[in-house]
Order: sequence, then structure tokens, then C-alpha cells
Amino acid sequence: MPKMLEVINPFNNEPVGRTPLPDKEEMLVMVEKAKVAQKIWAKTPLWKRAKVCYQFVELIKENVDDIATTLTKEMGKPIGQSIDEIKGAASIFRGFVEKANHLYGEVLSTENQPGFDNDLIFTKREPLGVIACVIPFNYPIEIYVQKAAPAIIMGNACIVKAPTSNPLAMIKLNDLWSRLDIPEGLVQAFAADRDIYTEYLLKSPDIAAISMTGSSKAGVLMAQCAAPTLKTICLELGGNDGNIVRADADIDYVTDEMIEGRIYNAGQTCCACKRWIVHESIKDEVTNNLIEKLKKLKIGDPLDPEVDMSTVISEKKAKEVIEQIEHTIEQGATLAYGGTREGAIVMPTVLTDVDKNYDIASDLEVFGPVFPIISFKTDEEAIEIANNTSFGLSSGIITKDLKQAIHMAQYIQAGAVVLNGQSSYYNMNQPFGGYKMSGIGREGTSCTLEELSQVKSYILKNAFDQKVPE
Repeated sequence: MPKMLEVINPFNNEPVGRTPLPDKEEMLVMVEKAKVAQKIWAKTPLWKRAKVCYQFVELIKENVDDIATTLTKEMGKPIGQSIDEIKGAASIFRGFVEKANHLYGEVLSTENQPGFDNDLIFTKREPLGVIACVIPFNYPIEIYVQKAAPAIIMGNACIVKAPTSNPLAMIKLNDLWSRLDIPEGLVQAFAADRDIYTEYLLKSPDIAAISMTGSSKAGVLMAQCAAPTLKTICLELGGNDGNIVRADADIDYVTDEMIEGRIYNAGQTCCACKRWIVHESIKDEVTNNLIEKLKKLKIGDPLDPEVDMSTVISEKKAKEVIEQIEHTIEQGATLAYGGTREGAIVMPTVLTDVDKNYDIASDLEVFGPVFPIISFKTDEEAIEIANNTSFGLSSGIITKDLKQAIHMAQYIQAGAVVLNGQSSYYNMNQPFGGYKMSGIGREGTSCTLEELSQVKSYILKNAFDQKVPE
């Protein structure tokens, strides 16, 4: 009998379902199947690959409610947000296919170098091979598509590791491929014990690339797995995004942005606004306005379509968030609101008097609905606080002075700066990724097709006859 993983609903602690955990032999078989399938798929013309991918998109649309209900039950994400994630994933998948249909090679000039006058060089993109994709718990459907869509349309095979806390919706999504005409083993998904997939998937010489979203600590492990065989790595990692609020900002707009960026998915978003850097002249007004709005949120059963927020991924993680809150209070912060939990639900929490030297103001990434408010006097100090972290995923500046915001953005060390908005922003075309310990590479229709393929140069010597015809 295979080892089984039981998935529990974090809201009511009821079983949601079970999935098998592959052992060493099964993992080796997965890799072998993927190798065979990839060779077949790579020879399939792009238009045929695109046709199959468009069919997959339609299957996603037809199964939104079923997949969304499973996602909500297994991770506590409000049902409306689960539906939005799956609908968005279908759009993202289509976007990658459309971009691939218009991804062209180049014809390169050789005439600028003596001795190459008669030659012709043109380029073509080719697949890497078998891609190992590692998916986090917070947006498993969307991030599955962010990795699988560009990999598959470019002629690769995918072996996708689902999050063990909530694998069922993603595996259900992946099972839709079985209805389509593709080589067996082209796209495989599973949950697994870390030791098994690390040793027999990530370290396998038959894996050409690792595409992973997760913590910076896990990203270091991925890089170590890739190093011996020089695998391509694409890493979208952690963030402790700083959001600057200047003195001229509209208070009501600011607090709306704070709630949108930190309550959504219970604050479990890599680019969520985890540090609020607020000008000292308005920090009290911002705090009071925020708390009044937080009091009006509906918190509870994630299957209730009226609920604004529910659980974090598990009660264990909820306890960790409370410990981080308590640690910050011990360092000297003031608990202005919240700071409690009910099972796996962490109540929205506002921390004031947060000094720029506290852990939460630099590298303590809190994956929960927590609002640390750090005051500043000058724009230069605000930028210094924003950059005082080993992360650099996203950031935001809220001000009525757009010219000054653009000026400040030049000095912020992050992969994105949202001007007049909070940092939790993602568009499918955006080259999403970060500076420093927030990752390697970028994801989005503007760049991932290139990340998961390789360029081959075709060189035709003496292509042109330089003799002038008589």
C-alpha cells in the first residue's frame, strides 16, 4: 500500500481528502516517463502544442467551481478569492500561449566584423528538457500555471511538486491533462516527502531546470541541488516589502490599500505590504482609520461568499504568527489592535511604535494579517528603512506627488515599485521577481518563455556571394 497524505481543513479540522506520496522507485519512474514524453513533445509543432494548451484552458474554465471549493476547504482561502485565482490562472495560461505564438528568432548581422562578410546567423528557441516545478501553498493554482504553462508551450515536460499542506486542488487541476492528447508523463503532479523529491527529482541529472516559488531558505536548497549539474534555476522567493506613505497621502485611500494588500489571503502573499513606513505627521491618523476599517471586516467560514478573511494555512502557522507578534512587542512595539487567534484564524493585528531596528522592520517576514507601522521624518530615511532588509521583492509609495515618487523609486532596491499603491500587485505581463534574497530570474509572459528555453544559433557560412554579377 502506498503511503498516503491526509489533508485537513484548517477552519474546521475536518478531513478534505487523501493523496498518495510517491516513494523512491515511483519518483524515478516519473522522471523516466517525463524524459520520453518530452522528446515526443519537443518534436510537436508549436501550433499543435498551442491547440492542446488552449483546450486545457477551456477545461480550467469548466471546472472552476469544483477546483475552487477544494482549494478553499484545504487551505482556508475565502471562496471568492479561490474562484478569482482559478479564473486568473486560465487567463495567464492563455497569455503564455499567445506570447509563444509570437516569439520570434533573430537574424544577426555579421558584416561588422572582418572575415565574416558572407555569413548568415539566425536563432531559434528550443526546450530545456524536463522541468521540476516546486509550488507553494499560498497560490497553488496560479503559480502552477506560471510555471507549467511556459514550460509546456515551449516543448518541455513538467514534474510538479504540490504543497503538502494543500495539494488536492492543484493535483485536481493537473489531472485535467489526462483528457487531452498528450504523451503520457508529459505533465505529472504529486505531493511528496521532502527527502524523496529532493534526492530523486531535484538532484537528478535528468532534470534540466528547477522553477520554484517559496522561502529564501528553500531557494538556497534549490540552488544547492542545481549546482552539481548546472541546472537552470528560476527562483521567486520571500519578501518583506516596504510601503512608504508620505505626508501628503490621502488617509482613506492609504488604509483601503493597506487592507487590500494585507487582508487578502490572510496576508499570505510574497509581495504583500509587510512593512508600513508612514510619515510621523500622519501615523496616528492612519492607525486610527485602519483600525476602524478592520473592525468592520467579516472573518469566519471561508465557504461563506461574504467573508473577507479566514484562516492561515494551518493552526501551526497561526501560532508562529502570534509568536512573531509577541516577539515584536517584547522588542518595544505597542499592540494597537488584534494580536489574538482563534484556531488557525489570526485576527488582523496593528503594531505601532515599531522602531526601524526591530526584526519585523528588516528581515522578519510575517505571513499573516499583521500591520507594523514604522514612522519616518524624511524621504531619505524612508528609503533607508525600505532598503534595510535582505529581501527586495516589491514595494510601494503612496503620495500625491508622482514626480517625487518616481524619483524615490530609483533608489528602492526591489524588483517592483508600485507608485501610488501598495506592493501586492501582479500583472501577467510584469517581469515579476526580486532583488537580493528575493530570488533569481523573473516570471511573467514578458520573460518566462525565455527563462524556460534556450537559444540555438544556426550559422550558414558563405551564404552570400560578394561577386558583382556581370
